[in-house]
Amino acid sequence: MIANEVVARALSADPDDLTRLLLLRQTYEDRGPGLLAGPGVPMPVVCTASILFTDIRGFSRLTERFAHDPAGLLDVLNAHLKRVVRSIAICGGVVEKFVGDGVMATFGASGEADLHMDHVNRAMAAAIGLIGANEALNRRCADEWGFRLEVGVGIASGPVVVGAVGSPDRSELGVLGDAVNVAARLVTHAGPGEVLMTGTVYHEVAAMLQSELTNQSAVRGRSGALEIYRMSLLGGRSALT
Repeated sequence: MIANEVVARALSADPDDLTRLLLLRQTYEDRGPGLLAGPGVPMPVVCTASILFTDIRGFSRLTERFAHDPAGLLDVLNAHLKRVVRSIAICGGVVEKFVGDGVMATFGASGEADLHMDHVNRAMAAAIGLIGANEALNRRCADEWGFRLEVGVGIASGPVVVGAVGSPDRSELGVLGDAVNVAARLVTHAGPGEVLMTGTVYHEVAAMLQSELTNQSAVRGRSGALEIYRMSLLGGRSALT
């Protein structure tokens, strides 16, 4: 019963919750790693959001290639991430953290009401945009580099909690939930220029984008089965119906 009440609360996008979410994010902006050290830390907020992870395919091989030029590796990575971050921001997403060579971003968890209702569409638009921007970067730099950067994306949607994680000595704003875990697992299976998404995400965008149901139904570390769909983008363009 309690779990159902939490989910219902998340889906309702209560204005008070959105206000607390805005306050929580502003408090983190002001205090940074000392979020839990000061007084008056807002309580965690449960909301429904879409979670997006990106990952460069074959990055380990790329780091080996730059074994004697780590500064050059950083330049390449930042050129890619600059375009990823911009694509996410344009679509109203929040980059929550950098995860190795990729990012974790949320849509619908910023606390801004006008960005909450269509968070699934925004996440998908960001995925299409960042894959397209990365392809443009390849067209510009691949010949000079001698290689291409290939990126995959994982997207899931569902209830999450946003709150302070850590201790008074070191803390950060965390986003936790099943959707976060699922999206993080999906991106590990996404091929170059592919978006892997859950059925929840797919059914929101099915009328606009062509995607195929995969034969994958399990996510490592999670007992329940899922519908998982794949959308392939070539040259930064999706297959439009």
